[in-house]
Amino acid sequence: MKKHLLLSGLVLVLLAAMPPIAAAANIDSDTPPKEVSISIDGQPAELSIPLAVLNTTTYVAIREFSMAMGAASVAWDNGTAAVIAPGLNVTATVGDIYLVANGRYLFVPDSCLLINNNVMVPIRVLAKAFDAKVDWISQTYTVSITKGTGAITPGSVFYNDTDLYWMSRIISAEARGESLAGKIAVGGVIMNRIASPDFPDTVYDVIFDKHYGVQFTPAYSGAINNTPSEECIIAAKIVLDGGNTAGDSLYFSATTHCWAAKTRPYAMKIGNHNFYA
Repeated sequence: MKKHLLLSGLVLVLLAAMPPIAAAANIDSDTPPKEVSISIDGQPAELSIPLAVLNTTTYVAIREFSMAMGAASVAWDNGTAAVIAPGLNVTATVGDIYLVANGRYLFVPDSCLLINNNVMVPIRVLAKAFDAKVDWISQTYTVSITKGTGAITPGSVFYNDTDLYWMSRIISAEARGESLAGKIAVGGVIMNRIASPDFPDTVYDVIFDKHYGVQFTPAYSGAINNTPSEECIIAAKIVLDGGNTAGDSLYFSATTHCWAAKTRPYAMKIGNHNFYA
């Protein structure tokens, strides 16, 4: 809880210098910020709580936006906002780098924030929870929301059991002692390899790939068979839902004497791991 309060305080300091309503699009630095409006299904949404922008991400108050999208109630309890809507349950805890929607773990890179006693989350992430489409209309500085079914597909349907099983276990074997961001980064490397034409096309096949030699030692040492922690499972779900802290990285290592360090572009360091593109 202290960590959450400290984080919220830091963000409030950072946001203090920002205009209360700003655009979440590329704006020329010499151009004064303009007010952003929100429309839902083509109709203006009257939201009294100002938007906030952090690292080009537009945050919206979860209570106001959810009620505008048709939620039945939004409750607040000890740092967590809980949304109940037809076919949808959402929880967002201040300081967490994800929110949970129908059992889906949706990535929030800069965390759920507490600003002026309002829980704020990225508008795109919250719209995804409501199965809504988000468009930016630069000519009118409008965030246009188009409603869908009203509720994101549940995690019980969305997550592939086999992918979740192996993803959570490789994250556990490679990054059990790392932060949640570090765990997500390891999973991000797996997903980046799946997307690359140079690697296999499934979670399992990437983990057990030996085309150029063993890629992930735990896959053959037996460590991958250990039961993952709850946080490793959460990291796996975030990754399988599109969350990524590793950028375009295809390799990682705890040492700087590996093949990737000598031959691949350095990307970043998260915890004890160096990542390479």
